[in-house]
Amino acid sequence: MANITQLYKTPPHGDGEMDEYKKKLFRHRAGLGIRFLTAAVVAAVIVLGVWIWSRNRTYTDYEVVSSVEQTSSVNTQYAEYNGRLLRYSRDGISCVDSRNEAVWSQTYNMQYPILDICGNSAAVADQQGNEVYVFNTQGLLTQITTLLPIQQVSVSSQGVTALLLNGSDVSWIYLYDAQGNMLAESRCSLDETGQPLSISVSPDGTKLAVSYLQVQGGTAGSCIVFYNFGSVGANFVDKIVSSVVYEDMIIPRVEYLSSSVCAAVSEQGIIYYEGAEIPEEASAVAVNAEILSVFFGEDRVGIITEESQNPEEMEEPAAASENTEDTGNDSAGEDAEETGSAENAESGEDAESGDAEAGTEDPGSSGDEAAAEDTAAEEEDTETGKSTENTENAEKTENTERSRQTEEEEGRYQVNVYDTSGRLTLSLRTDLKYTQAKFSGNMLILYGDTECEIYSGQGVLKYAGAFDTAIADLYKTSGFQRYVVVFSDRTDTIKLK
Repeated sequence: MANITQLYKTPPHGDGEMDEYKKKLFRHRAGLGIRFLTAAVVAAVIVLGVWIWSRNRTYTDYEVVSSVEQTSSVNTQYAEYNGRLLRYSRDGISCVDSRNEAVWSQTYNMQYPILDICGNSAAVADQQGNEVYVFNTQGLLTQITTLLPIQQVSVSSQGVTALLLNGSDVSWIYLYDAQGNMLAESRCSLDETGQPLSISVSPDGTKLAVSYLQVQGGTAGSCIVFYNFGSVGANFVDKIVSSVVYEDMIIPRVEYLSSSVCAAVSEQGIIYYEGAEIPEEASAVAVNAEILSVFFGEDRVGIITEESQNPEEMEEPAAASENTEDTGNDSAGEDAEETGSAENAESGEDAESGDAEAGTEDPGSSGDEAAAEDTAAEEEDTETGKSTENTENAEKTENTERSRQTEEEEGRYQVNVYDTSGRLTLSLRTDLKYTQAKFSGNMLILYGDTECEIYSGQGVLKYAGAFDTAIADLYKTSGFQRYVVVFSDRTDTIKLK
């Protein structure tokens, strides 16, 4: 009879054997679970370690993944646009990908082309001219022709376009839809509403922020006005849903960061407004240094300042305080001298009466001794004052040198990035002589001439280096640590290493 191999062991019979079988099965399954959990933890630790290492890693070199030659005119400008590149000049504008292949292009004739980008839309206008072209990712949306010279342009992600036009006596603000139809207009004059300095349309195209310069009683100030072109704005006069007046403050720039958050930048700092329909002032950030550059990103505002190069100016209030204290001491000294003089006079009268009665002491001798004592005291005070002054000067010089040394070590420029609530999310110092500061994806990029610095959103320096040719533009592209560097004669895709 053939032997039959038992593939599966039949569970044992009986209570004792069954309990033992269940225990062994439980231990077996528990062992498998522990091994699986251990492997998962080890894998998670490795992945976390690699992520932390990559996040905090600084790259020292790069390799060129691809390079495409190009020809550009001297006046060609560049701007990042949805992972692609816009090249625009006086003759036209084109959208190209990282391989320098044209996605769309448009010819025109402009003297001073200015560009605004929001989401999928881009608008190029002839500053002090009369032509505006609005595009989306597929190409031309509409062309707008104005009668008055264009000063500013602002576009929403749907293609709604706001224009600020300058007349001889008054200015006008016009709003157009994506097809070029006029939606609204507003007349502005310095005597009535104020002179408009900056405009910004919200990404959803329903709100418009305008900063007006107003002069009242010989004092210049600003007024921020919010227009709502939706159903809510229809219930307000001239569709003005909110306005805020600031005396003794000039606000030359307003910018919508999202459909419900707007930022206004002055020399004193940043003011944030929040509201999906009726914006109101929500928070403010004070900037106690001269602002050199302002740049915006999605839900972010970047400010670059330069610290004072003369620390003595910063010490003036303290010096004034010291002078006040010295004045008080001098006054006290004068009071003491007057009191001493009175006492000396009384003592002199007593001495004279004593001399008259006794006739033995010489008043002249007593006066000479007092004069000698006063002279010695004055010399001592002079020496003490000189010593104190020398000490103060030495301390000021030491503080100045220390401040300059610290500034040289830390960097000349201070870069701060704030979120929509005014919270400081990034702060760093740099010595790079930048010509452009921008956000690209989650990265902060600074570049000037041939040098660049790339920082992560957490402020980690990812790369600092130089190229062999002047940089026209630099932005983050898809792929791990990959960037596109635009030069006048070529476009390189690089990977940091």
